[in-house]
Amino acid sequence: MINSEIEKLNLAIVRGGKAYEEWDRHHKIASYLTIILYELLQTDKLTQKQIVNRSNYPKQSINKGIHKLQQDGYLSLTIDPNDNRLKYCQLTPSGRRYAQKKLASLIKAENQVANKLGPEKMKQLVELNEEWSKTFWEVLEKEKRESNQ
Repeated sequence: MINSEIEKLNLAIVRGGKAYEEWDRHHKIASYLTIILYELLQTDKLTQKQIVNRSNYPKQSINKGIHKLQQDGYLSLTIDPNDNRLKYCQLTPSGRRYAQKKLASLIKAENQVANKLGPEKMKQLVELNEEWSKTFWEVLEKEKRESNQ
């Protein structure tokens, strides 16, 4: 019983990820750019490390995206006055407009799904997904530590 539920969950996660990949492909945007734009629309400014940690995307991909968006004038980097090792990424006004326009259909689709599920199911989905992800990462990290001993 549990194994079939795990298989269903795995397939749902994979299919959901593929849906986002398809959206990126259809809109001709690299997934790491989508992630950066999405994160910076939701949170005004983040460090590169914060974006990597939030997205689990490779640092190299996020770095590549940050530099591309900066070159295009969509992103600015500011150094933290208290710790000059920290650089904050922030969308420029044109970057914010670009992100809103570029991601509008994605955000609309997500809102349609959320509205269809309703607030209670969305709350449950978020809580269970966060719990699953956190616990799964803990199990994987423990396995990694044990195999290195």
